[in-house]
Amino acid sequence: MPLAPYRLVWLALWVEASSTENAAFTEHFRAALAPHGEVTVHAYGPFHRTPQMLHFEIDLTPREAASECLQALGFNWVGDGWERPVDGKAFLHPAVHGAQAGAMEAATAPRYVTGDIVRVRDSPDAYELGLVGAEVIVGHPDYDADARPEVRTWRYSVHVEGQDETEDLTESDLEPTGRHVQLYGERINITHDGVAMGPSGMV
Repeated sequence: MPLAPYRLVWLALWVEASSTENAAFTEHFRAALAPHGEVTVHAYGPFHRTPQMLHFEIDLTPREAASECLQALGFNWVGDGWERPVDGKAFLHPAVHGAQAGAMEAATAPRYVTGDIVRVRDSPDAYELGLVGAEVIVGHPDYDADARPEVRTWRYSVHVEGQDETEDLTESDLEPTGRHVQLYGERINITHDGVAMGPSGMV
C-alpha cells in the first residue's frame, strides 16, 4: 500500500525535571527520534497540573507509515488508541513519567491547527448551528478514519463562546482570520466582536 502523502505521529511527554533542563531534553528527544523521520519538539515548561513535570509535545513526520513508526517506538493499538505496555522500561529517557501518542494520515495536511481563530462561512451546517459569521477557536482536526487516506477530508472541533461543548465543522465551513491563541492550560473564549478572552482577561 502506498504511503499517505500527509503523515504525522504526535507524542505528548511528561518529564520529571526542572525548567532549566528544558533545552537539554528538547535536544535529547530530537536526536532520539531523528532516525524515525523529521522531528519538531515543542517545550511547554512546567505542566499546569503537576508543576514538577515538564510538558513536551512532539510532531514527527515518519519515513514509513505512521502505524509502523508507532510500533517501532513500542506502542500497541489497544481498543481505540495507541498505548505503551507497562513493563517498567523507560521511553526515550528515564525521566519520562508519562507518554501519549497518536497518528494522522491523509491526502493533505489540515489547513488549521489547535488554537487558530477562524470565521464560520455560510453553509447548511453552520446555519443549522447558528454560527454563520461567528469567530470560533479550532480545537482539534479529525477525519473519518474508515476512509482511505487519499480521500479523507478534514473536520474540526471548534470552541464557541458561551458553550461548554464543542461543535463539529468541515474545513470548507471555515476561513482563516490570521489570528491564533494558546488553548493549552486555560480556557479561552471568543467574544461576539472577535476578542479572545482568558481567565485573566484579554489574550
